Amino acid sequence: MGDSNESATKKSWKELQAAKKAEQDSRIPAEWKLKKEDFPPEDTVDLRSFVNTCQILSPAELAITSDGYDATSLAAAIAEGKFTALEVVTAFCKRAAIGHQLCNMLTEIMFADAIERAKELDNIYKSTGKVVGPLHGVPMTFKECFHFKGYDSTNGYMSRVFQPADRTSPLPELLQAAGAVIISKTNVPQTMLVAESDNNVFGRTKNPVNSRLTSGGSSGGEGASQAFRCSALGVGTDVGGSIRIPSACNGVYGYKPSFGIIPMIGYSYSGWTGSNTGIPAVTGPLGHSVRDLDLFARIVRNAQPWKFDPAVIPNIMEFVPEAPRKPVVGVIYASGLTPHPPVRRAIREAVSKLAAAGFEIRDFNPPDFIGIRNISEQLFTLDGLSYPKQELAKSGEPVVPSVKKIGFWDIPPKTQEEAWQWNTKKGQVQKDMLDEWQRVGCDVVLAPVGPHTAVLPGDWTSDIYTVAWNVCDYPAIVIPFTHVDPALDPVDAGFKPMHTADQKNQDMYDPELFKGAPVALQIVGPRLGDKQLLKDVELLDSVLNGAS
Repeated sequence: MGDSNESATKKSWKELQAAKKAEQDSRIPAEWKLKKEDFPPEDTVDLRSFVNTCQILSPAELAITSDGYDATSLAAAIAEGKFTALEVVTAFCKRAAIGHQLCNMLTEIMFADAIERAKELDNIYKSTGKVVGPLHGVPMTFKECFHFKGYDSTNGYMSRVFQPADRTSPLPELLQAAGAVIISKTNVPQTMLVAESDNNVFGRTKNPVNSRLTSGGSSGGEGASQAFRCSALGVGTDVGGSIRIPSACNGVYGYKPSFGIIPMIGYSYSGWTGSNTGIPAVTGPLGHSVRDLDLFARIVRNAQPWKFDPAVIPNIMEFVPEAPRKPVVGVIYASGLTPHPPVRRAIREAVSKLAAAGFEIRDFNPPDFIGIRNISEQLFTLDGLSYPKQELAKSGEPVVPSVKKIGFWDIPPKTQEEAWQWNTKKGQVQKDMLDEWQRVGCDVVLAPVGPHTAVLPGDWTSDIYTVAWNVCDYPAIVIPFTHVDPALDPVDAGFKPMHTADQKNQDMYDPELFKGAPVALQIVGPRLGDKQLLKDVELLDSVLNGAS
């Protein structure tokens, strides 16, 4: 990958930043660039519709990239010969170029290589009459933390710019073999431990749905990319909510698998390789439907990834699922922090819909989520964040504000004995969660994704509703459900806080500022029960969102 000190010693971080942005800009064709006068007004809230009026995409390209297609139906249309791979990939590259100029969600732009690959796929289809695999010609984006040969893997560290990778990570290689065309990588936060996507290399990503609010993190560039429909399917990672929080902020679907389901070997680390906090990171998809999440999982598992990644568990998703069932649904209304009014409404409405459809609903009382978060923050900082501090020191770049605000930066390192003590506490939480699952007798748990919807940039500092499931290693899926409506979601005038942090969380809520922000639901399954969870959530989504 090159010497990580080399680029940092030759130029200042500001010079490196300018050079990197110039390289990125050079990868967008001139005819896809917006003129200064063509940008929407600075106070435009929802940026998604601008693509329909900027006249860079043709009507056919707008149709291809519209919500009329998810990855599953798009793959079918290409396989049937309705669209060529070139048509589809070009359309999504153009849309991604517009989205990026408005929202800054892309990092390593690969449009030129993607278009060449699409031409190759069309030639194969023309000569054989067959697709190369189930994702033939389907445009995908990947979170920054995966290697692609010939492109940087900075993870938002200035010390790692202009050091192109000499290999591609196994997971994208697997998906490329299935026909996927990777068009870009997407933005992340400095350190990767923030529910925001801001760093000195690429800057901050805007939320396309409500540009005043955060896109989330750490897969925030991917969440924004999916919301703007820059690609048909995206890939993120998750160690504390990094797939689920951006999915919720941007109103898209996201799946955090159990550890051992999807291969992560050979990805681009943002910390010490070989470190073991006791809370493993996982990788999973963000997209436009539950069936797309399932398509991703099936394609990856069908490639038998346990044959190249020793951390992947075989024979977990390879069974015949149960006959169609109505899962018993446990419900978490609140734990640790009282959710904002629109989140509370979403849970109530979801419970009402499911009960009306004949689902059995049971209350679920988990171990205190703030207590779990106290454990996770100590395990995430076993090294006192010595790796990111080392990388920032190499280039002299400053810490971005959101990294300081989330509270990990100044937590001291732990001794080995202290690490064991914190992992012992984690083990007890896992036992308590399992006991509650058995007591309730549920098949899935319905819960908030966070104590609020997307908030102002940098303000999502509590991951208690997501990190609990990383600590316990349960799979979880986020589905969009509703939007903030000031008429339905006024400030709770009678709110009685449980503690100071509860009041501080509630004080962030502004119905007018958050108007239109997506409100999502999180549905959790038992550990390693991923295949059944995907099947259950497809049914639940059809009831909750009227999906076919």
